[in-house]
Amino acid sequence: MPQFHYVINVRAPQNSRLTLYYSSRFDHARRFVTVRAGSGQGTLDECAKNRGVLPVGRYTVRFWPNYRAGNPAVRGDVWRISDRVCRNRKTVRNDLFIHSSGAPGAPFRHYRTLGCIKIDQADRARLAGAWRSAWGNTRGRLIVSRR
Repeated sequence: MPQFHYVINVRAPQNSRLTLYYSSRFDHARRFVTVRAGSGQGTLDECAKNRGVLPVGRYTVRFWPNYRAGNPAVRGDVWRISDRVCRNRKTVRNDLFIHSSGAPGAPFRHYRTLGCIKIDQADRARLAGAWRSAWGNTRGRLIVSRR
């Protein structure tokens, strides 16, 4: 199954890295794609709902092509990230996605989010193409860490 690794840059959360590792369903070769990504509004507090970075840990992800529901900023090809109870054991981080700014063609201005992982439009297209070519792509994983 495809697997994302998101490494949060603690010095600049909006200049972090997201890598998708996958096996091609055509030749089963192992491949990867790495892109710039951001999470949160600048604070490293994982429990700051709608402001903080995505909490460190393991998640399940599901690809939703051409997503149109909810927040207008989250449109087009997106990956839904599973919910997580924060380390304070009170705050639930939910409604999390890997997304860009709206539908394809919308202007891209920054990597700040309400706690999701945000990538630019061209990188979203690259990741979506890789995901579609991956073996076992109905569901995947996300591992979040810090450096």
